[in-house]
Amino acid sequence: MELEGKKILVLGLARTGLAVARFLAQRGARVVGADAREDDGMGPARKELSRLSAPCHLGPEETAWLDGVDAVVPSPGVPRENTLLVEAARRGIEVLSEIELAARFSRTPMVAVTGTNGKTTTTRLMAGILEAAGLRVFAGGNIGKPLIEYVDGTWDWGVVEVSSFQLEWVRDFRPRVALCLNLSEDHLDRYDGLASYGAAKARIFAAQHPDDVAVLNRDDPWVWGLRHELGPRAVSFGWSEVEEGVFATADAIVWRGRGAEERFPLRDIALRGVHNVENVMAAVCGAKAAGVEGRHIRTAARRFRGVEHRLEFIRELDGARYFNDSKGTNVGAVQKSLASFDRPIVLIAGGVHKGGSYRGLEPLVRERVRKLILLGEAAGIMKDALGASTATVVVADLAEAVREARAAAHTGDVVLLSPACSSFDMFENYAERGRVFKELVQAL
Repeated sequence: MELEGKKILVLGLARTGLAVARFLAQRGARVVGADAREDDGMGPARKELSRLSAPCHLGPEETAWLDGVDAVVPSPGVPRENTLLVEAARRGIEVLSEIELAARFSRTPMVAVTGTNGKTTTTRLMAGILEAAGLRVFAGGNIGKPLIEYVDGTWDWGVVEVSSFQLEWVRDFRPRVALCLNLSEDHLDRYDGLASYGAAKARIFAAQHPDDVAVLNRDDPWVWGLRHELGPRAVSFGWSEVEEGVFATADAIVWRGRGAEERFPLRDIALRGVHNVENVMAAVCGAKAAGVEGRHIRTAARRFRGVEHRLEFIRELDGARYFNDSKGTNVGAVQKSLASFDRPIVLIAGGVHKGGSYRGLEPLVRERVRKLILLGEAAGIMKDALGASTATVVVADLAEAVREARAAAHTGDVVLLSPACSSFDMFENYAERGRVFKELVQAL
C-alpha cells in the first residue's frame, strides 16, 4: 500500500488512533485527525498531531472533513453507522481498520484469537508457549500495544487478540493460525443481533489461504458451524473425544494428530476453572497448528498463572475468598465464572447494559449465589431478571457493594465481582474497575 503523499483521515484519537497517525506520518502520508469529542481531555491528542504537522478536527462531525481524503482509518470504538464512515463508503473512499493497515505492512506470521470470552487468556498463553519454544514473539492488538506498533520489529511470530470491532473493516488481514473460541450475546448495543455480531467475528478467517489453519470450538454450535464455509484447514477443540483434534478427559488435555497423540496432565497446568480448561485446549490446538513441540506447551502451561481481572484471587478475609473478575463483561463470561466454584457465592454485578438478556444466569444464580449485589445503570434490569432467584440488593457504588458483600459472606464463601456489563457508567474501563475493587477489598 503506497502511503507517500496520500491524505488519510484517522477517525478517533485515543491510543490506537494516535499510533496509526504516527505510523502514517512516518511513511509520508498527509495525516488528518478527527474525534467527536470536544476540547476537554483532547490536549495530548492535539499536541501529538501538532508534532506530526497534522490538522485536527474536533467536535460534531462534518462530511467536509472527507474532502480530498484517500482513505479513512477508524478506531475500533467508531461504529460502522458513523456519519463519516457512511459518507466515505458513498464516495468510494477506502475504509480500513488499524489491524488491516498493519497487516498490509507486516511480514510477521500471526496467530489471531477472537471470541466473546477467553481471548486475553488464550492470547497470553499462546505467546507464552511460543516464547517457551525459544521464538521471538509479541502479544498485542486488543491487548497491550496496537498491532501497528509491532510492524517494524523483528519477530518470529505475533499473537494478536482481535475484537469484532477491529475485524469489521479487514480485507487482507491474514493470520496463519486463527482461533474462534466461542460466541454469545455481547455488544448488542452496537450490533442488531447475534448474527451480525458473529459475522464480524468470522472475518478473522476471511483472508486465510488453504494452507492456513482455523481453530474452532466444537462445543459452540455457531462457531462449529463455520467449518462448512471456511477456506483454510479446520482443526478443533472440545470436551468430547475425537480422532483428530484436542479434547479433555478427567485428568488431562489430549491432542491427537494423524498417527500421534500427546497428553497434558491437568495437575501440571497452573490455570484453574472450567473456562480455563477450554482456553488451554484452544491454546494447545493453536500451538500444535503452529508446529510447537509438546514439551514447550507443558513448560508454558505450568508457568502461566492467568491474566489480571479474570478470576483473579485477591485475598481471604474471615474465611471468605475474594475474586476480581472485572473482565467478565457479558453473560457468557459470568456463567463460566459461576461454574468454576463449588462454594456459595456473594456476587457483585452490574454496570452499563449492552443489550441482550440476563435470564441465562438464572439457573446458576439460583443454585450457587447466596446474595446478589447490583449496581450501575443495569441494576434495575438485572434485578427484574434475577432478583427472584436469590437474596438481592441494589447499592449506589462499588464501595458500598464491597461493604455489603463482607457483611453477607460466611466462612467458606466466595465474594466475586463479575459484572456481566461494561464499566463506562462509573469507570474508564474494566481494568480501572478491577483495580478499584482490589483496593477496596485490601482496605477491608
